[in-house]
Amino acid sequence: MTMNNIIRTKCIVAGDSTVGKSSIVQSFLTEGSQFPKNYNMTLGLDIQTRLINVPDTSYSVELYLYDFSGKEFYRDLVLKMSSQPSLVFMVYDATSESSFKKVVDIYTQIKEETKMSTLKGVLFANKTDLTTRRRVSPKAGNDLSQSLGLMYFEGSAKDHAGVDEPFFYLVNEWFKMYTDKTQSFKLLS
Repeated sequence: MTMNNIIRTKCIVAGDSTVGKSSIVQSFLTEGSQFPKNYNMTLGLDIQTRLINVPDTSYSVELYLYDFSGKEFYRDLVLKMSSQPSLVFMVYDATSESSFKKVVDIYTQIKEETKMSTLKGVLFANKTDLTTRRRVSPKAGNDLSQSLGLMYFEGSAKDHAGVDEPFFYLVNEWFKMYTDKTQSFKLLS
């Protein structure tokens, strides 16, 4: 029996209020088996974890998901509590132009507060199941993600559509960075 090597990383899940951050996290953690029917707004910060096996390796990544309140009132305090994240999962509501416009400000604030010049991350357009109410095009989302240096994904927490892929992408990207740093450190030793 082989033992898995477990490495840990922190991922900030951020965006405006009511974009579905907590629903996305819940959908991911339960592999789509649970979608909260009654909405309880996150006050401050909610921390959840999930262990993800890295394919073709003996490693697993314990992903700590820091689900931020979208309320600006909490943001400064929560960011101070969440120093040194490795990953960022930015979310907007595809039916809300205002949530889309706030992504840049929130992302900028995260980078400034955490003092991270570069963060591996994704931009996720949620609520794509509401096709007739969509206000932000996939092209606009993709353009914004490229300008911020993020990878673009979209889907629906309610339908568990497209929810897992961005998290697995982040874990794989972080694992590559981790192993590159480990290899560089071994070469310098």
